[in-house]
Formats: sequence, C-alpha cells, structure tokens
Amino acid sequence: MENKGIKKSFLKVKFRILTFFAAMYGFVMASPVVAFAKDKEKGVSEVTSGIDVLKDLVLACVSGVGVIFLAWGLLDFGTAYSAHDTTQQSSAIKKVVGGLIMIAVPTILTLLGAT
Repeated sequence: MENKGIKKSFLKVKFRILTFFAAMYGFVMASPVVAFAKDKEKGVSEVTSGIDVLKDLVLACVSGVGVIFLAWGLLDFGTAYSAHDTTQQSSAIKKVVGGLIMIAVPTILTLLGAT
C-alpha cells in the first residue's frame, strides 16, 4: 500500500520537473536574439549569402535527382515498349515527366520570382 503512494508521489515530482524543463526550453527558444552586423554598408548580405549557397545546393540536388528519374523513366519506357506493356509504359511516362519537372524546378522558381 505504501509502495503505491511512493510511486504516485514520484510520478508527480517527475511530472513537475519535466514541466519545468519544458517551460524553460520554451522560454529559451522563444527569446529574441539580436544579430549585430560588422559593416552597415554590407547590410544583410553576410547573412543571406550562406542561405543562398544552401538554396543553390538543394536546387542542384533536386535537378540531379531529376536527371536520374528522367534516365530511369526512359529506360523503363523502352523496356515496356518492347514488351508491349501499356501499364508499365504509363508508369514510365510519369517518371519521365516527373524527372523533367525536377530538372526545371530552378528555372520555374526563377520565373515565379521565388529566388
């Protein structure tokens, strides 16, 4: 009987400690941080240059995967065409179109003004 009371009190203390640390984590993560730039002439270019490099890297990876999908779709289409299998042909055409879209993502984003 006494063991159950100890377990309940231990769970209450554990819950209070976890609640306290969750609140502290929330306060720390929600606090604003001021970034001081060295030169006023450069503005935010120091900050955005790293983000631009990361964006270019992601777009290049998407385009590379698009080339792989395009080649895979063309090979699947050739195999399905020689076997006269229309189901695989439609699946291969979807891969080809998906690969073309993935290759064109950087250009599409430029045209939309997102970059």
